[in-house]
Amino acid sequence: MRTTIIKGKRKRKKDWFRLKRYQHIGLQLEPKDRVWIEPYVKNKEAISKHAFYPFIHRRLTVRKFRKEICHDGSRSILRKPSTKERDIFFSNHLDSNIFSFYSEQLSKAYEDTVKEIGISDCVTAYRKIKLDPTKDKSRNKCNVDFANDAFQFIKCNPNIDLVAITFDIKSFFDNLNHTYLKRNWKRIIKSGADLPPDHYNVFRNITKFSFVEEDDLFDEFKEQIIVERIPKSFKEIKIKKKNYLRNKRAVAYCSKENVEHIRAKGLIRANKYIYEDGCNKGLRKKGIPQGSPISATLANVYMLDFDKQANDLLKSINGIYQRYSDDMVAICPIDYEEKVINHFLEKIKDFDLEIQISKTQVFHFKYDKKLNRHFCNEKNLKTKKIQNNTIFEYLGFQFDGYYTLIKCSSISGFYRKMKRAFTRSKFYTYHNRTKTKGKIFKSRLYKRFSHVGAERRRVYQRHPSKSNVFFLSHKYDWGNFITYANLAKETIPDNKIEGQMKKHWKNFHKMMKKIKA
Repeated sequence: MRTTIIKGKRKRKKDWFRLKRYQHIGLQLEPKDRVWIEPYVKNKEAISKHAFYPFIHRRLTVRKFRKEICHDGSRSILRKPSTKERDIFFSNHLDSNIFSFYSEQLSKAYEDTVKEIGISDCVTAYRKIKLDPTKDKSRNKCNVDFANDAFQFIKCNPNIDLVAITFDIKSFFDNLNHTYLKRNWKRIIKSGADLPPDHYNVFRNITKFSFVEEDDLFDEFKEQIIVERIPKSFKEIKIKKKNYLRNKRAVAYCSKENVEHIRAKGLIRANKYIYEDGCNKGLRKKGIPQGSPISATLANVYMLDFDKQANDLLKSINGIYQRYSDDMVAICPIDYEEKVINHFLEKIKDFDLEIQISKTQVFHFKYDKKLNRHFCNEKNLKTKKIQNNTIFEYLGFQFDGYYTLIKCSSISGFYRKMKRAFTRSKFYTYHNRTKTKGKIFKSRLYKRFSHVGAERRRVYQRHPSKSNVFFLSHKYDWGNFITYANLAKETIPDNKIEGQMKKHWKNFHKMMKKIKA
């Protein structure tokens, strides 16, 4: 049988319209639904009266290995396992596109504002910043480029002792003050005294929202989960465990009509009020949900004035300031260390936020004239002693004053995922009832964990009705961790990343031999 390959259309430009595949209340959207969604979300009167569905709440637990450094003069570094919980909220598919549309509008207004007040270079998260603004096809900057900017600032200031101070904002999204957020929202869209009705409805439903626990929703409808059997054909079936949703091709927990049943069962919880020990303590005045398409944009909008103040201070003392979401770094001559720390700790309070002292780190970069380079040592804020067994870590990289490496924890995480994938592959190879029992799908492993799958490319998809015809789709294989390492190696000068990754091919085949045995 002859295979035909059809070239696809030009790359589609991304905009606010998003198709997500998670399960929610109501069916997932399809590309054709844009025909009615676009006029609806652009209808200001309709959005001002739109009734938003409750979010679905999921609590993610991430295992981390935090390092604890001995400050007694020894060089030992202990790795202590810990867990971090994060509350994520998913909006209904139509609501998600409404939030996405208004996020795009706010992003455009925000970009105009940051250019106006001169802080376009210091805010790096959740924005599309061209690597080369003079070229239309230039890629956007990522954390590799932002980290490189900070490292190069240090290297390009010879004969000066510098200090790099990293700050972390405590529970950032949970503590955004609604009154201050609303004031900045009005400011950037230039709406005057009040938000327009459509903007106000979006604001109200992102600050005083309701939600349903994912486990409760699954338990209520697990006997009749909506799944896709053949394209555009749906059926309600029983699914025993939430982990089986993907394999069973589940598309929704229930239909939109079931929302009244959910409300009658008391599953919908209001985030509008603060409850302590079962008592209503009044209206909630802080916090927006993580996970909605508009949350990241609102976080940047909220920090406008703080970013302006911090940037002005650092510029006045020949330093630089960068903020990536709730992670901030200030680099300046070492004489201004106390001034900068005090400014950040005090000024952040004006925005109803707090710096985590335990996560604040101070790194001294002493310049050596003989070797013509800086050397990095950490200062312990409690004892005021200089510790020589740590180096500056920022946005996933380590920097010692001259050489750059990927964080050791990122390399370890890559190998842990590789080992887990091989173990799972071996298990499912011999524990299935299909014709492929005993067969290892090596191509998947090569794609995820080797240079074979490191190239970014558009995906060819099979034609829905012609098995021998493939067309170039709008989907992409975005590569893997090797892609990221290669980008960092090519972007950041004087790095030792190649040495960190040189054993990945050898380790990959060691694991491959084990599962074949």
